Amino acid sequence: MEFSWNRHGWILVAAAALLALWAWSRRSSEVVEQAKPNAGQVVEQAKTTAGQVAGSLSVDGVDLKSSVQKALDGVKTTLQGVTDAASAKAALPQLEKEGTEFDKLRDLAGKLPVDGKTAFAALVAQLRPSIEELFNKVLAIPGVSDMAKPVIDGLRAKLDALSKA
Repeated sequence: MEFSWNRHGWILVAAAALLALWAWSRRSSEVVEQAKPNAGQVVEQAKTTAGQVAGSLSVDGVDLKSSVQKALDGVKTTLQGVTDAASAKAALPQLEKEGTEFDKLRDLAGKLPVDGKTAFAALVAQLRPSIEELFNKVLAIPGVSDMAKPVIDGLRAKLDALSKA
């Protein structure tokens, strides 16, 4: 019996092609699934290491983690009290004083090991957006920008320096 390429022959070829495609896609997804746990483990190990380092950010008896949080809280409190030009003028000396705290933190952070510097920079970068919103809010108050912008720009520069490892 001679085989002719009729409808049945094409169906068999199409079925074989679909079977091959299915087997190939199944193999590809198995490879991806096998790689995922390893990638997840690496990420989890990195988080654990960063968390361990972040938990021990102390230099010369100073806990940098709580100190930077305290300094940022002070800046936030001061900025939240600014409602007009008069309150902005009154807040400037306090903001400058808080800026010197950032300088001290920068000096102390410089003494951390590389992992500690990286963790500290990541911590500052994580905390930075909330203070940035307040900077922008204060600068948007009529009559405040000209007076407060130099001090706020100085604080921004100090935070930028702290957020770089």
